Amino acid sequence: MRKSILLFTLLILATFFFQCNRKADGQLHERLSQMAAELNESAPVMLDSYTRFEEASVTDQNHFCYRYTVLNTDNPDSLLSERLQTLTDNIRTMFATNAELAIFRENSVVLEYIYNNEQQQPLRTITLNPEDYQ
Repeated sequence: MRKSILLFTLLILATFFFQCNRKADGQLHERLSQMAAELNESAPVMLDSYTRFEEASVTDQNHFCYRYTVLNTDNPDSLLSERLQTLTDNIRTMFATNAELAIFRENSVVLEYIYNNEQQQPLRTITLNPEDYQ
């Protein structure tokens, strides 16, 4: 009888824990989606002479995605390759130190920076896992 009660109690606790995690994931997804929508209010926007920010989005797994287009160059892949290390370092520093981006650190959000050419064909995706910027 004691084993049955213990088993039942553990089952209830596991269900409660699972429900709490689902609710927290839902709240995180909602907050990230709101942040993406706020960024998208000003999109598209030219960031420099070669890079246009197109949109931000959130996947079902709470990956935060930024999509860019590389413009005004005959060889966008080469341009990205030249800037790749600087881009990655800047992203890491920004997410590691900016207080406004603490939600990403606190919730171990995966970041994806997707770069396309003018025909919207993929050039490169920079993926940063939480351990890369924490």
